[in-house]
Amino acid sequence: MNEKIRDIIQELEGVFSCNLIGSEKIEEIHIIADKKRDPKRIVRDVETICLVHTDHKIDHKKISIAQVADSFKENVSDVSTDRIELISVHTENNRSCCKVEMKIREKRTEDSFEAQIGESIEKLIGRSILSVLNKYLNFDAKLVVDDIFTIKGKEELVIAQLSMYNLDNNLMQEKLVGSVYVNNDIALAIAKACLKAVNRRICYFI
Repeated sequence: MNEKIRDIIQELEGVFSCNLIGSEKIEEIHIIADKKRDPKRIVRDVETICLVHTDHKIDHKKISIAQVADSFKENVSDVSTDRIELISVHTENNRSCCKVEMKIREKRTEDSFEAQIGESIEKLIGRSILSVLNKYLNFDAKLVVDDIFTIKGKEELVIAQLSMYNLDNNLMQEKLVGSVYVNNDIALAIAKACLKAVNRRICYFI
């Protein structure tokens, strides 16, 4: 339940990231937000979310908000879905390869990856994107692809399920999920879904 509440809070206007303290009951809520919104309004929104989803009113004194300049958001946006310059998937010598070009912190990166034995094209693309992030960002964690699949309805939706592992003890820290409509480009959609999954957590590591 706490993960659901955290994700809802992070959808609030002006909120970059959120961390909840407490297992069964929320003891503290820590938020990073921009300077455009009145923090009192953010607190009221958070109080409402907690009341609706837990039937428990949290004391406003337990909600802390750190407001940062817009440049912080710009740094986070450097690895957002809009920063993918190009992604292409092609076959060389009957083996699938993925070429990824991205722009991170104004630096253009270009990397190529080959499929592992038995690895699907979808997982290859996801692994390639996460490998670029693991390589160029100074994470204290490692991102791993768990599964990538599509849901077909009126519009095709691609879902990326990822895990974030602690480098010190190799234990899983968190499960991440991102989804994007395909829009005739499955490779780009997979890449964007992976980035969307990690985007709200990136701010802890850059």
